[in-house]
Amino acid sequence: MAVTQNTYTGNGSNTNFSITFEYLKQADVKASIDGTATTAFTFSNATTLSFNTAPANGAAVRIFRDTDISSLKATFFPGSAIKAEDLNDNFTQNNFATQETDNEVIAANTTAASAVTTANSAVTTANAATVTAGNAVTTANAATATANTASTNASNAVTTANSAQTTVTTYVHDGTNPAGDGVGSNPQGLAYAINTANTASTNSSNAVTTANTADTNATAALNNSRESDGQGGFTSAISKSNTAITTANSATTTANAATTTANAASTTVSTYVHDGTNPAGDGVGGNPQGLAYALNQASSAVATANAASAAVSAAAFYTPIAALANLPSSPANGDRVEVVNSTGVESNSAVSGVPSGFVGSTDLTIRLQYNSSTSKWAWQQYFAADPENRYATSYLPVIKGDGSFSGQVGKITLNCSNNNHGVAIQSPPHSAGATYTLTLPTGLPSVAGQSLTSDTSGNLSFTTVDAAFMETPQTLNTSKVIAANTNAGMMGPTVTLASGVTITVGSNSRLTVLS
Repeated sequence: MAVTQNTYTGNGSNTNFSITFEYLKQADVKASIDGTATTAFTFSNATTLSFNTAPANGAAVRIFRDTDISSLKATFFPGSAIKAEDLNDNFTQNNFATQETDNEVIAANTTAASAVTTANSAVTTANAATVTAGNAVTTANAATATANTASTNASNAVTTANSAQTTVTTYVHDGTNPAGDGVGSNPQGLAYAINTANTASTNSSNAVTTANTADTNATAALNNSRESDGQGGFTSAISKSNTAITTANSATTTANAATTTANAASTTVSTYVHDGTNPAGDGVGGNPQGLAYALNQASSAVATANAASAAVSAAAFYTPIAALANLPSSPANGDRVEVVNSTGVESNSAVSGVPSGFVGSTDLTIRLQYNSSTSKWAWQQYFAADPENRYATSYLPVIKGDGSFSGQVGKITLNCSNNNHGVAIQSPPHSAGATYTLTLPTGLPSVAGQSLTSDTSGNLSFTTVDAAFMETPQTLNTSKVIAANTNAGMMGPTVTLASGVTITVGSNSRLTVLS
């Protein structure tokens, strides 16, 4: 079978794929990735196809020939010359188209055979499902019989419960229903027992109260009439009264002494411990540091504490979260968060007010505040998690790419004064594998119109380019590739290629050496 296609598996970095089949023209070579046709490719040379972007890892890459047969490669007219090259082109065109049709028929037959196998497998599975469904019906019937038995048992249980409820209502209830209270022909149940116990409790309490009253009255009568003298006799109430008078006089003397002591204490209190309005004890000048001083100090401390509390209340506290995916699901108005990883904030629909041109990153922290009227997290500010690494502040800064094989490369943009235009310098793509340094000239051009050129070490200098001459080194030390459909020229008569140096001429291109 003739080869009319090549298939590969992408690895996320490789863009160049070999073409091993013949073709008449580049337009007949087609490509697809994961079954989707694409034209995003060029020809590095006649046998190499280069995609603009490397196919993803695991992607199915197909490069195939689809010969144009809308018209013959060559048309002959009466009287015209018939060249072998034209005949061969026509036969090759027909041969290629036949090969492609043959391969498509073979592929269709293979697909049809696979479909038949799949259909047979489906029939087998359906038959098995039919058997399983029959078993399920049998199981369901058995379950129905079990359910009917359970229903009968439940009905019997209800009957038994109703009978028990009747018994409870008659003898054991809440004590308020006449049934079971023993009145008339009612049975003596719980109500009867409760009523009898309550009556007994009331009678018992009344008896205790009566006994306590009798005891108190008897004790008072005995104390008012006489008192034992400790020698078998008794002291009359009059004698007891005289003794009490003597005791009262002694108490008066003691009270007078206590008054003197209290007056002295009052003086001390007036000096040190008072209502805080008297200057005494305020610690001013020669005054002692008493309660007034302490109150003044306390008032000052309270004022300072209140000011600190107000400052704390006014300060904006932000709750740290790892990323935008961790935004609170039910925020309150005014809630604030500090998002450590701001990746994707520029396109997040839950955030409003993101500055134009700002792109979130793992090393940029942002602050947001929730606005309940808009149901959005409003932009507040941003800052770099590590400014020394984020901004070019050291003598060897590195402007990093996004960390992927085919994403954004390191890039520096110099904006205009209004920040709506900018000129950028960026690195080549990852696929280039480029590592080099360009060193700027030590001074400005010596004359107007000079161009910035580089030597092989990346040292830049200003050079005058003479438009009247085209110069070619007699020995080429760097390999050259002439793109497809491009004409190029070199000054001769001879040009020597250094060891290992090659010149690749693209498809439908021409290189002319002028002598």
